[in-house]
Amino acid sequence: MTDHTAPSPRLRAYAAAASSARVADEMVAVAVVLLVLDRTGSPALAGAMVTAYTLPSIVSGPVLGAWLDRVPYRRAVLGASGVLLALTCAGLVLTVGRVPVVPFVLAALTGLALPLTSGGYSSLVPKLVATERLPRANAVDAATFNIGAIAGPALAGTVAAIASPAAAVWLIAVLALSGSVCTLFLPPVTGVSDDHHTSLLRTVRAGLTHLVHTPALRGATLTTVIGYGSVGVLATALPLRMQELGQDRAAAGYVWTAMEIGCLVAVVVLGRFIAGPHPQVTVVVSTAAFGVLMLCWPIVDSVTWTLTFAVAAGLAEGLALPAIMATRQRHTPGALLAQVSTTGASLKIGTFSLGAAAGGWLVPAAGPATAITVTAGLQLLAAALGVLAGVRRARPAGVR
Repeated sequence: MTDHTAPSPRLRAYAAAASSARVADEMVAVAVVLLVLDRTGSPALAGAMVTAYTLPSIVSGPVLGAWLDRVPYRRAVLGASGVLLALTCAGLVLTVGRVPVVPFVLAALTGLALPLTSGGYSSLVPKLVATERLPRANAVDAATFNIGAIAGPALAGTVAAIASPAAAVWLIAVLALSGSVCTLFLPPVTGVSDDHHTSLLRTVRAGLTHLVHTPALRGATLTTVIGYGSVGVLATALPLRMQELGQDRAAAGYVWTAMEIGCLVAVVVLGRFIAGPHPQVTVVVSTAAFGVLMLCWPIVDSVTWTLTFAVAAGLAEGLALPAIMATRQRHTPGALLAQVSTTGASLKIGTFSLGAAAGGWLVPAAGPATAITVTAGLQLLAAALGVLAGVRRARPAGVR
């Protein structure tokens, strides 16, 4: 008897490629910041480097996705993005603190390709598995994000502490290249756009129009963008909250890890069961539950309880990622799936960057507890706006 719950060889190869790429990506914010601080001593320059890496994806996401839907060899494109990150890491080690401007240019250029690591890889999933295996495949894909979020910062911090920040940046290059090599072992997946004579700009417009005019996509995307963007505030709030609780600021890393562990458990245990006819509902409910549990963080007065509620919040929020993947697949034609996936990913990355910038103002002005409460409230607002934006009943892709 065939075991339909076991990952196929294709899915295992995909998980290896996506995990390597995503662990490398998650290391960047920690390793590069530590490198800049080590070389320059400037927190402002370190923050600017992260912004230079993440913000360009808002512009590049829709265009990259539309192009990926048309390109004959997707594996080569995704593999090239890993090579680009590796080359950038080498450039950063050689130029940070020694050559002005160049490091920021390198970070921004690589940031343009950032949506390929998230939405670009995810757009391959429906082409690698049969339709009945999609829920399981989406759960595996979501788990690679969680693995990256858990392992990336931990690896970067550990290597930087034991060896040096530069060594941590070199490790990013190694993992990025490993992801590129693993991508070569995936089966060929060609573009699916039927009309290669249509201009890229028109294709981009068609994808954005579909995203805006499809209620299920519109509502779920709005929820994830606002929800994930507001979480950027926690980048500043959590270290100071840990200090209020009598811990070192670095203990904020444990809160992030606790959340991601909760997310990973939710995905592994329940991820395959969220397909259903309306996965967008899971996105909204998961985000709202995440916000409710986050409201408990400023109330408790110990790190232990904070970590407990962080795990619980992660359990609640964990199903949002496989659910948004299922929503995109269910309500998007194949010819637009890569574009819709990368657009959603780029909006989330970009708004997270803006949220982090807003946190830099909000936390000193109102305090970390208030900032966390505001972030929790924005999760509830994101869920409410998602419901309002998706009120009209969605039709499956291709039904007009």
